[in-house]
Amino acid sequence: MGARGLAASAGVFAAAALALAGCGSSSPHKTQTTAQNPTTGTITAAKHAPAKHAQKHAHTRTPRRTASTTPNTTRTNTAPSPSPANGLRANGGYGLYELCSGHCTGSVPAALERTLRLPGLGPGGACPVSTGPGPVSTIGSANIRLQGFIGSAWRGGRVTWRSSARYRGPVLIRGRQVGGSGVVGFGEGHVPYDQLQLLDAAQGMPRGPAREWPSFTRVRSPGCYAYQVDGTSFSYVIVFRAR
Repeated sequence: MGARGLAASAGVFAAAALALAGCGSSSPHKTQTTAQNPTTGTITAAKHAPAKHAQKHAHTRTPRRTASTTPNTTRTNTAPSPSPANGLRANGGYGLYELCSGHCTGSVPAALERTLRLPGLGPGGACPVSTGPGPVSTIGSANIRLQGFIGSAWRGGRVTWRSSARYRGPVLIRGRQVGGSGVVGFGEGHVPYDQLQLLDAAQGMPRGPAREWPSFTRVRSPGCYAYQVDGTSFSYVIVFRAR
């Protein structure tokens, strides 16, 4: 190679050395890598290493930020929670009665939350079926024929409640199994409510002297059960069979 060719080659290596030195000054990681591995392939790998490192850390940080800003409890309290004692949802007012949703507001007075006083089984384990002496009762027989609800462990049957014209106040209905530990639920949800709170007649029902409320009574298994019906001036029991 002539003198001119040697000079040109020296200029190329000098320019390359300056370029590598400039890259190393802006990235400490690449300066150390270039000094240890001066071949062209190694230099190329060192130039891309910080970008891959940054992408890796960006990828690992994203899930942590998402978990901390969107906890799993966001929607936990959008509906009444199941009670650990009986597996039913707590009823919080008139508006949870399906046919009054969006129409009825408020809830029964605390004075109606009387202690349940249910009877025992009769002689020989007989179910002491009764209709109740007060102004609020079921239409027809109190007994219900159980049907399955898709996806629910709670079976049930339709029950229509009626209040006589002489009573226009609030009604609270709860229930338990007679001679057993089963409970009574209400409504058509996957998990029923633990009580039925009624005030206005259901939408679409006759608004004459008497008020009527179609509903569902829910139990887990057949047996003898009782409702306790509480109003402002009365409290009594209706006993029924679920078959």
